[in-house]
Amino acid sequence: MYIQIKKLEYYICLFLYALKNKKISKYTLFRYVYIYDVVCDYLGNSEKINEIFIVDKDLGMNNVLELTEALNEINTRDYIDINASFEIYVKEELINYVDSTYRSSSKMNDDLNRILYFTEIISSYSEDVILAVFFSEPNVEDAINRGKKSINLSSNKLQELLLEFENVAINKFNNKLDKYDVFTSWLDYVFQSYLKGKSDEK
Repeated sequence: MYIQIKKLEYYICLFLYALKNKKISKYTLFRYVYIYDVVCDYLGNSEKINEIFIVDKDLGMNNVLELTEALNEINTRDYIDINASFEIYVKEELINYVDSTYRSSSKMNDDLNRILYFTEIISSYSEDVILAVFFSEPNVEDAINRGKKSINLSSNKLQELLLEFENVAINKFNNKLDKYDVFTSWLDYVFQSYLKGKSDEK
């Protein structure tokens, strides 16, 4: 448990650094961690942050207790401020900590670059769209309908959809995208489809 919390602290610090100039709530941050874990599993280039995710029908997928404990630890270091509505403000202390560390750590440098790239993409979409698309996905719906409490990341349906999208790009259109391009193209496709569906409902 202690090791998992320390791992979450490490990744959350990198996420907060990457999002330092954006407004972000505690729960948005937690959702980003989940989506990032799914994407890293698909890309196959990073350790998993979590193996199991806890299902929360209101918040989506979150290991809320562990993530909150890790966030509280970061808060005790005076790296962040969290207001009453759970909005997070990143302090100079966290920025200085990451700035002074990532250049001398190849792992942190690699992880930070991946997270910077990921957050730039994902934060360009609205919270409502992210919540609707990612947390209405088959794993979450199935878990809620069956009253399951947790989901194993290794059998995630989002990863299956990414692989299907990649195969269509390669086999149908002869477009050999790298995995990052597949991810960004797939995100655009999913979100545009969702927004079109919303527009058609009106």
